[in-house]
Parts: sequence; structure tokens; C-alpha cells
Amino acid sequence: MINYLTNTSNQLKGILYDLILAFASIGNKQSATKKLLIVRVDEIGDYILWRNFFAEIVSYYQQRHYEVHFIGNKSWKTLFELFDKKNITQDYWLDKTKFKKNLRYRYNLLRAINQNGYETVVNPTFSRDKRNDDAIVKAAKALFTIGMKSNTESVRSYEMGYDKKLYTTLYNLTEKPVFEFYRNKLFTEFIVQQASNKINTALKKELLPPNPISLTGKYFIVFPGSRSPQRIWPVAYFIEVCKFLYEKYGLTAVLCGSVADISYTNAFAQNYPYDLVNMAEKTTLPEMLSLLSKAECLISVDTGSVHLAASVACPVFGIFNGSQYKRFAPYPKEVSKCFFTAYPTKIADELKDEELIKSKYEFLVSIPYSSIEPAKVIQLISDNL
Repeated sequence: MINYLTNTSNQLKGILYDLILAFASIGNKQSATKKLLIVRVDEIGDYILWRNFFAEIVSYYQQRHYEVHFIGNKSWKTLFELFDKKNITQDYWLDKTKFKKNLRYRYNLLRAINQNGYETVVNPTFSRDKRNDDAIVKAAKALFTIGMKSNTESVRSYEMGYDKKLYTTLYNLTEKPVFEFYRNKLFTEFIVQQASNKINTALKKELLPPNPISLTGKYFIVFPGSRSPQRIWPVAYFIEVCKFLYEKYGLTAVLCGSVADISYTNAFAQNYPYDLVNMAEKTTLPEMLSLLSKAECLISVDTGSVHLAASVACPVFGIFNGSQYKRFAPYPKEVSKCFFTAYPTKIADELKDEELIKSKYEFLVSIPYSSIEPAKVIQLISDNL
């Protein structure tokens, strides 16, 4: 009964969103000119694994005299403004929570996109979403729409096939699993019609702000939280690993997290027995990158922090449960030589079977992160730090 009510509620929301999109697309709009809209509204890790290709796509269209606009996720706006804003004419920033809950906000954003007269829209997202990026693409009503043949994991059964005529060109990469950086590289090469010279996710460290902390000794960073309840590793486990880093290497813990992680960062701060620097809720994303760039390592579950760290060559010791294996982790050695992953023992054994990876671990799995014992992470650190 609960599943039935949830599905019914989701279907009604979908109908409401479709009506708002239809109203936002009514009336006159500018005639299509040589304007390009690039749509990238997923999460920070997705942006980090893609952003080094952004300039190549922009350059390709600007050489053909296109005006380039961009719409991104508000959560990583500060990074885009630091590294990429100079390449475009206009940007929009999607607040995904408001886009979901505030119908006026949703209408106004879709209306603004619709009225801009885009000739071409490029959506480089693999896990497309009818209610977010695909709604924006549809609102644009561009003559040419370019995207990837989508991962259907998050598509509801009653919405299958909704995008059948949404894109005029779809890039279809049939190989799997594929590390997301390489998927983005292949899609970029498909668009710009030449090989990309990007080999990793490295950011220009010289653009980063000063380190927001000043310590006489060396430090590491710990992220004990996650916005996803399914990705939580017990705070007591984090503390055990961090005690090891202090006792063996003399490293000071720098505690980080967002407002959504407050219960976990508070629990860590209250129970960690050694001195620490509490930077939870105190850094911008650019400052976070500065912190990571000077740290000895990062301890975290598979959140956006691991991708931020890899982009500034900070060694990563990440806790993973096998979900989407080889798509987001582990990093290939040629992309990062300092990305180390801990998996539950049973999962680690199964991940040796390539066929099982394709059938069982392509999408999200429900194995609890708590099944990874602290000793496993400690051993990983001992072997690699």
C-alpha cells in the first residue's frame, strides 16, 4: 500500500511538472540564433569529472560564432565562477530543492530558458533526469539537441521512453563499465570531432584562494558525513582511523562537512580524543580545495569530497560499498595514482569477476558501509600513505 501511494504521488507530481513545462513554453520567443546552451545540473563530483572538457566544447562552438550560455547546479557555482565563467556569455544557476518544491521558481526558470531562442542544446549528463536536466532541454525547444543515450537507473517505470523524441542526436557508448571521466572524454570528442588532450581532472591550483587554516604541523582531512543516509560510515569508525593517523604519523585532524552533515561532525568533534581543527560549515568550495591541496590525505565515504581531493592530488582513502563500480571509483591509475578504496571483504572478492561487475554492480547496491571495519581502512593507509 505504501509503495502504491508513493507511486501515485510521484505520478501526480510528474503531471504537475509537465503542465508547468507546457505553460512555460507557451507564446512567442526569440527566433533561434547561433546560441548554445550547455546543461549540467547534477552533483559536484559529476562536475569535477567533466569540467576539464568544458572549455573544449565551448571553444568548438565559439569558433563557429556561437554565443555560449550555461546552466549549472547552484551547489558548485563558486567553483564554476573561479575556473570556467570567463568562457561563457550568460549563466543560470539551478536550486534543485526550489526547482522541485517551488512551482513559481520552476516556471520562471523554464520560461527564461524557453524565451532565449537557443539553436543548440548540449546535455553531457549520462544519468539524465526527466524532472531536472531533461525538463530544461525540453523547455529550450532548440533545433538541435545533443545528449547521451541515458542510464535508466533512476527513470520510473511509468516514465520509460519519455525522451524518445527529445534529442536530435544521442551518443551511445555501449561499453560498460566505463569510468565517468573517460565517458565524458568520449562524448566531448564526439561533439568536437577531434581527440581531447585531457588526461585527468586536475584543477589550476594557482587560482585557488589562500589556505583558510594555519598549522605548524601536517594535517589530514576527515569528512564523517554524507547527504545520503545510505552512505554513512559510523562516526566511531572514523574516530578509530583518525586516532591511528595521529598516533602513528602525528597528523592533526581537520574536520570538514556541510550543514547537512552537522550531526556527524558534532559527534566526531565531541568524541575525538585529540586536538582537531573544526572547519565544518566554515569553508567555501574553493577554500575546501585549498585545504585539500595541502593535506596529507582525505578520509571519506564516496561523496563529492573524494573527487575534489583527487583534482588537487590529495591522497584519497575512500570507503565504498561497490555501487556503480568503475564508474566513479576506483580511479584508474593513469587518472590518479593516489586514490585508494576500501570495500567490504565479500564485495572485494566479487569485484574480481568482470561479468559480475556488469550485472550486479553497474547501479546502486544496498550493502551497508558499516560492513567495512576500521582495520581494513587502517591497513590501506599503512600500505599506501
